[in-house]
Amino acid sequence: MPELRSALAAALRPGRCGAGSGEPSLVLSEQPLGTLMQISGWRDSFAGAAGAVLQRLGFAGVGEFDRAQAATGGIAFRMAPERVLLRLASPASWQAVAAGIDPVLTPVLDLSHARTLVAIAGVDAPALLARLLPIDFDDRTFPPGHFVQSGIHGVAVLVHRPATSGAGGFEIYLPRSSAASIWDLIAESAAPFGYRIDGPR
Repeated sequence: MPELRSALAAALRPGRCGAGSGEPSLVLSEQPLGTLMQISGWRDSFAGAAGAVLQRLGFAGVGEFDRAQAATGGIAFRMAPERVLLRLASPASWQAVAAGIDPVLTPVLDLSHARTLVAIAGVDAPALLARLLPIDFDDRTFPPGHFVQSGIHGVAVLVHRPATSGAGGFEIYLPRSSAASIWDLIAESAAPFGYRIDGPR
């Protein structure tokens, strides 16, 4: 499969932007997505069929609706009663289990080229996200490991606070088709804080 150019290539100009001077309180960047698969199924068999696939990848099962599961080299989000979004750093991890999946019981959709992953780090990351989504991102209500599905300017997104991110680290999964416009909105909302753009990775 051909490698796609970043949807944010024109906007990722590394450097300091926005208000103030000195070290900014926000850092924006695009992160490598890796392999992103959607696993779905049927009400009566999903927990068993999809759970078996996830267990072979090191996860405990299909997981919970608001807390991401982490395993070596991967993370899983329970998106709906019969749907899990699975992100793996290495395609080889997925290929190791793909051959054993029954597509009738466990339909699989490759979303690796349909999403863009944006990271927001820094002490003002919760305040920035609160300007973009109607959600409280305070440590007490949205601790590390949690995720939520919501919308930014009418575009469906998934926001995740990685368990290993420390203070003020978030990831936003965006539809590739809307990534550039949402990035512009994020940057505009970040300008009053002052921010730095890290180069593409």
